[in-house]
Amino acid sequence: MLDNLIRNMVFKQIIIAKEMIKNNFIRNVNNGNYHSMDFIYKNLYNNPKYLNSKRITHYGKSAFSQNGEDGLIKEIFNRIDTTNKYFVEFGVENGLECNTTFLLLNGWKGLWIEADKKSCSEIQENFNDEFEIPKSPDLLSIDIDSTDYWVRKAIKKYTPRVLIMEYNDTYFPPTVWIQKKDKATGKEGINYGASLQALHDLNKNMGYTLIGCDFNGVNAFFIRNDCYSEELFEKNTSAEYHYENQKQLSFYYSHKRTSFDLGQKDI
Repeated sequence: MLDNLIRNMVFKQIIIAKEMIKNNFIRNVNNGNYHSMDFIYKNLYNNPKYLNSKRITHYGKSAFSQNGEDGLIKEIFNRIDTTNKYFVEFGVENGLECNTTFLLLNGWKGLWIEADKKSCSEIQENFNDEFEIPKSPDLLSIDIDSTDYWVRKAIKKYTPRVLIMEYNDTYFPPTVWIQKKDKATGKEGINYGASLQALHDLNKNMGYTLIGCDFNGVNAFFIRNDCYSEELFEKNTSAEYHYENQKQLSFYYSHKRTSFDLGQKDI
């Protein structure tokens, strides 16, 4: 848990983190032409595909996260509530741009796992490293850009209520693609991680249900079956239904509203 000194430090860093997110967002969409936010909100956030459903996608907001995970996590726990407010996250770099820093500022505690030595040193300098992991933490996040599938498959002792995993959107459903277990090399072109269908099938076999993905086509969100309800989430839990694609999003961003107005169409 953050003490007061570290809490103040993180608040000072929030502006830097937001600027990083903003710059990364603009850099991605400016490969073509960037157009007004009203086009984005009309055709994505306000699209009936998301609004007239129990999807979580359009709740995305970022404080420290890269792809709206902060808002999506908040919405999920608004629906199912918390039990222990404990998280475990694989792949956090220095802790200032990840899925759980915002939770630390809201009374959560947890464990960060990072392979990069430099990032680990920064974490140890700035954050407490004391932890006691409950058997069923409220949240587990896995984002290591490589053997995510195999790390998830190996976690059998712990049963988190909510699970976030990064997927490789190049391989759209029903394609099953998984990076080789012994090739922990990170992102290389299109051959990294695992497809959404592969993660869907793995987690279904482990007792989890897919409830959505972020707009950027990066993260998939699952909840433990005993936390799932059709009253709270979509009845359709297939990978095809919830799949989002980065290239698709960039395509929408790159077209002028006057020449490519999706209006009420599904996207």
